[in-house]
Amino acid sequence: MNTGKVLAAVVVVLSSCKTAAYYDSPNDLNHISGTLYLTNGERIDGKLSINESSGGPVKLYVDGEKKPQRYRFPEIEGYSIRNEFYEFKEILDGVAFNRAYRFRFMKRLTPDHSKIHLYEYLDRQTYSRDGHRRSPTITSVDKEYYIQLPAEKEDGVWNINLTRFTPNFDEKMSKIVRDCPALSRKIANKEKGYFYSQMGGSEEARVDMLWNIIREYNQCR
Repeated sequence: MNTGKVLAAVVVVLSSCKTAAYYDSPNDLNHISGTLYLTNGERIDGKLSINESSGGPVKLYVDGEKKPQRYRFPEIEGYSIRNEFYEFKEILDGVAFNRAYRFRFMKRLTPDHSKIHLYEYLDRQTYSRDGHRRSPTITSVDKEYYIQLPAEKEDGVWNINLTRFTPNFDEKMSKIVRDCPALSRKIANKEKGYFYSQMGGSEEARVDMLWNIIREYNQCR
């Protein structure tokens, strides 16, 4: 067998592996076409690569360039792929002890002008069946929802199920939107569609309720 041909084939295989496109989550993707939005207002089209486990910079492969452009997370506002916009947000309320793991890309569900923003976060976890390193692994993807409140830091978001809102959602949320008295009263009075209990009810029902609050709050004068 021709050794040169074998080596050439190996190089081709390895090269194709490096550029293989995949999408596992908004924080783990490679060579996916999209637009990167920087904090300085610049927008750049190309193929995005993000690896949350490495903690390295976001890479953007621009057409006509062999090497990727690299951007640190503080330089990035977000990115868009497949007609969805993902913002770089800080998870608040002490969810993680290591500050580096409190920042994640999340899909923004609300329009740009919204006073309260709602985000969807996919938390992808891979672990072994019995805790041993070489054991077969299981991958789970949990969908969580976060909101960004008015008059708070722009990159901070809260999980909708944490103590920032529950228990006593009626008291806590009515105070947050007290500058809209009619909406605040609906929440304080636990009117249908404006209240949820910490116990019972689906995540989807809670999200629907938050949509009711967000829409009315955006329309409040």
